[in-house]
Formats: sequence, C-alpha cells, structure tokens
Amino acid sequence: MKSKLVPILCCLLITSVFTACKKTVDLPELPNNRITEYKVPVSDGTISGVIDESDKTITVYLPFYYQLDVIDPQITVSSGAKLNTEAAPVDVMSETTTYTVTGNNNSTSTYKLKIEIQQLGPLVIVEPSTATTTTGWAIGSKTISIQGNFNTTDPTKIKVFLVGSDLVEHALIVSGQTSTVTPVILATGKTYTLSNIQIPQNLADADYKVRVKVLRLNGETTRPIKLVFGRPVIDYKVITAKQGETFTISTSGEVFNNFQELSIMVGGQKTLLPIVSYTRTEATIRIPESIPVGTYTPTVLFQGWSASTLNWPINVTAK
Repeated sequence: MKSKLVPILCCLLITSVFTACKKTVDLPELPNNRITEYKVPVSDGTISGVIDESDKTITVYLPFYYQLDVIDPQITVSSGAKLNTEAAPVDVMSETTTYTVTGNNNSTSTYKLKIEIQQLGPLVIVEPSTATTTTGWAIGSKTISIQGNFNTTDPTKIKVFLVGSDLVEHALIVSGQTSTVTPVILATGKTYTLSNIQIPQNLADADYKVRVKVLRLNGETTRPIKLVFGRPVIDYKVITAKQGETFTISTSGEVFNNFQELSIMVGGQKTLLPIVSYTRTEATIRIPESIPVGTYTPTVLFQGWSASTLNWPINVTAK
C-alpha cells in the first residue's frame, strides 16, 4: 500500500511546482517623476551627469580646460512628467541649484545638482616677498602682478585677495578689459602671470597675505606683502574755473597722501592755489581772485616725493 502512495505523491508535488512556476510576479512601477537624462553640451560633444536616485543628486564632472562660467543643461524627464521650472543656465560655482519634477500623477521628486570641477592642484602662488625682503605694493596701484599655476588665460576666473591680521578678505580689482594672463616658462615649470590688477584705494597701509582662488582651488602666500603709500597719480582733467571759484581733481590710481601744495607760475613767480580739502581720492582747490585770467600749467607736491608738473591746463576765467 505504501509503495503505491509514493509515486502518487511525487506526481502531485511535481504538478504543484510546475503550476507555481507559471505564475508571474509584477514588478513595482518606476515612478514617473524622475530625471532620466542630464547632458551638458561642451565644445567637443556632451558631458552626461551622473543621476543617483538613492540620494536624488545629479553630479556633473566638469574638466577645467573647458573654461566654462556656466553650463546650459539639456534635461530629459520621465514620460508624462515635467520640470517645475525652466532648465536655465547654471553658474559652475553654484552649490544651491535644484530641480523638481512633477509626474502625471502629481507626485514630485527634487534633485540637487553637484558640479565637480576637475582641476590640477594644488594651487601654488609664486611668493612676491622673500625671506629677507617684504615687497611693497602701492595703495590704489593698477599695475600689480601675481604669478602661479593658474592653468587659465582668462583673468576673470582668477580671484585675488589680500588678507590682513583680522583674516578679512579684501578683493583686488581684476578687470576683463585691462587685466591679462600670460603663460611663462620658469625654472619650476609653466607659470601664469596675472597682470594689471588694482589695489583698492581704501585699504590701510599694513601687512597682508595674498590669497588666490581659481574656481574651486585656493592658495595663499606664506610671506606677507606690505601696502604702502606710493607716488600719487592725478587723473587728466582740463580745468576751467572763474577767479575765486574752486575746482576738484581726483585719482583713480595711487591715492593722495600728505598733499602739500598745488601751484602755478604767474608772471614768473610760483603762486600757490590753496588746497581747501582732500581725501585719498579727491581734492578741492581754490583759485584766488587775484590770479589773472589765462591758462596755466599746475605743479603738485606730495610729502616724500619730488614736485611734478602736470600735463593738463587750468583755464582761469573772469569772475
């Protein structure tokens, strides 16, 4: 009896197994509020962003040599879904860009954009000062240069700061119009010289470290430079003023300091025009009523510097 039951039970078991194998298990539907593709056009093709659904991030690895200030992404979303905002250009230094996608069932998903700029580091700055000599830079000077392995010829991508004992950053003025970057070959290798940057006119005469930032790289000198009062520069200006009136002169470069006198020659005699007031960037001068009508060439004197004759006229008219 037992021997007959065994084959019957085996047949029932095999039938049950085959029946179970025929059943299909439905996979959960993928949410339709996803970003499925994120592409960044570049000069030689496109860069694809890495989309991580686990932490809802999009990471773009951007080589520095593309020299991009912004990226203009092309974004693809799930069928039937839409971006809540337009895919606008993004500053490559942005750390706050997000994208929200709404599915056709009104569910939402938000992704954070991460831009990883692939640069050659570390950033090394050629020290302006030496162990025995501290370099002096004139307050307001427009002709400051700094060297380092910047790996860019775009001056606007190089940010230069002076950092004092209070650790506050003071940005130097880098102009896309006048500042230049020139690659040079030194004994230590290829180096870039950033020229024609300006010291702000309001900084104190003190010691500062030089800090440079190129995209996400930072570098700082180990030795300080010293800001000093250089020979003041007066901007060209044709002056026309009446007897007894005042006029102003100004500087967009090296600042006024210890302004001693402004004079003209009248009848072969040096004659002072009184300095009513002055700041670092502007001076108010008065023309005495006794000065005869005419055109004069002024001479200025600042303490610590020899007198210099200016190349612009003062036209005195009748009161």
